[in-house]
Amino acid sequence: MPTIHIFHTNDIHSNLNNFLQIKEFMKTKREEYPNTSVFVDLGDHVDRSHPYTEATLGQGNIELMNEARIDIATIGNNEGITLTHDDLNQLYDAAQFKVTCCNIHDEHGVKPNHIVDYVIHEVAGKKLLFIGVTAEFTVFYKALGWTVDQAKSQLNRIIKSRRDEVDAIIVLSHLGKWIDDELSEELSSIDLILGAHTHHRFEHGKYHNGVMQAAAGKHGQYLGEVKIHFDEGRILDIEALLYTTDDMAKVEDEYYIKGRQLLKNNIISNNLNRYDRRIYSANRLLYELAEAVRIYTETDTIILNSGLIVRGFDGGDFTEYDLHKMLPHPINTVDIELKGHELIEVLKHCLKNEYKNEQVKGFGFRGDLFGMYYFHNIGYMSSSEQYFIKGELIENDQTYHIATIDMYTFGKFIPQFKSMNKVYYLPDFLRDIFRTYIQSSK
Repeated sequence: MPTIHIFHTNDIHSNLNNFLQIKEFMKTKREEYPNTSVFVDLGDHVDRSHPYTEATLGQGNIELMNEARIDIATIGNNEGITLTHDDLNQLYDAAQFKVTCCNIHDEHGVKPNHIVDYVIHEVAGKKLLFIGVTAEFTVFYKALGWTVDQAKSQLNRIIKSRRDEVDAIIVLSHLGKWIDDELSEELSSIDLILGAHTHHRFEHGKYHNGVMQAAAGKHGQYLGEVKIHFDEGRILDIEALLYTTDDMAKVEDEYYIKGRQLLKNNIISNNLNRYDRRIYSANRLLYELAEAVRIYTETDTIILNSGLIVRGFDGGDFTEYDLHKMLPHPINTVDIELKGHELIEVLKHCLKNEYKNEQVKGFGFRGDLFGMYYFHNIGYMSSSEQYFIKGELIENDQTYHIATIDMYTFGKFIPQFKSMNKVYYLPDFLRDIFRTYIQSSK
């Protein structure tokens, strides 16, 4: 009665110290199960908030995945939409593992280089069908020249055509736990869903409509293992468990220092003045970041939050590393069209500053506190409840354009933005925009 051991990581987000511990731990597991183990990653291993990932555009992550002897991986939204079209096409050039994602292609139907719809992996005499799917960030992928299809329809297509050829169907899902539940309900022929994206974890897996789901949290805090027990050619049982990296041997992490060295080139070499970071008030750095966004988007009015500035600058030569520490977020800008009365409602909402002391996680934000909203070329008189753009009273029925950041459009921070007409500016991050600004103005 063979048992196959599938080890899985997800949403590492360039927490390379944890991954290095997992890599060493997996050496013992490979020795324990030399002919019956498979090691997979479910995407978002790459996160450009880490200087080593930024400096290598994710290819350093791929090298570490090779060293860990990953067998199969899929892509997350960080691989898919925080890299340019060309950079994604080159990301897996040196990969020594298979990459599957069935729901992404370009406008001609061509998949990114080295990415395939599915992988049939044979281990211990059993054929396992691995199918990768990634989150449907449609407008972001479109802006980068990619099309992302509905995951369920693509999975159904592949499962129907390959079901009779394999002994188990395993989905590498970077869709989130709620979508995984839908997959379990609608595609019950799936045997196992390994989940990611929403950073959830199941201590011992869970069955949903007869489909086993397993998930290992985030940032490499856990390594998952799923045991598939076979008997007379069919699956007898599936069990899941988690290992915590806190219990693994500590490993020296030199990659942060390597990243800093790789980002040592000067952006400004003529003694750039000091920039202070302030969370609860406006300052020159926040003003100049807004100016940079205004010039880049050609939109006069800007809304940002002060917490986007993660670190100030002490003055002197300003390097790529200094810029990265100041603005580590994989965040893009967006132009939002709205009527005057809608804009006034947005401004009233922002003036409450409900998140000023909140520690924000996700949405591309890689800082600590959210801070205060900052309005650029927008004024208001609280006594008369009048609002102005560049000194002129906002008219209720007039159309305006506001430039801001994409994380406000997901519904949490400024809910009104979610349903409004938007144009996203990709692939440049805030730091790219600020780099261009200071190079041209200093």
